[in-house]
Amino acid sequence: MAPLLQVPSDMNLDRLLVRCRAFEGRAAAVYRTFASRTRHDPALCALWTALAREEESHAEAIGRAAGWLDPSQCWHTNLDGWEDEFDEIEARLSYAERPDIGADVDRQLVAALALERTELDTLFHRLLALMPASERPRTPEEHTAPLLAVAARRGANPAVAFEAALLQARQRLRHAS
Repeated sequence: MAPLLQVPSDMNLDRLLVRCRAFEGRAAAVYRTFASRTRHDPALCALWTALAREEESHAEAIGRAAGWLDPSQCWHTNLDGWEDEFDEIEARLSYAERPDIGADVDRQLVAALALERTELDTLFHRLLALMPASERPRTPEEHTAPLLAVAARRGANPAVAFEAALLQARQRLRHAS
């Protein structure tokens, strides 16, 4: 049977959870920044605020995840193979945090769509399997649907359309496998 999670071998499961929680917190902060930069557009501000709240709830769920894991079973978890994915998450977060994105909605959308298709989503949803059903957040498709809807309405920008298409393709592949 394949391991539930794989992280770099020099990283234990507790460190993985801390790192993922920090990534989710940074994503929430990015969306809060986008919300503050789009206060003049109530619909966009609401989108970014809702995404920020969801990322904050993801971070909180990851924080609780340590309590759901059986420490005696953690040695069964393969801790190899995720370093490139963590580097990609870091790079996309760093890009989204750049001040030069400013209030340019298309640049915000490109950054957000790229961020939503990282492996952070995969890791989080693997942790969902450990969560009590009553605590599970929305599915990835429910989480990204409002973002994709805004991207579709602003489809004149090829970079936005491209990132949206990549995210939709990733979601279709997830369902096909």
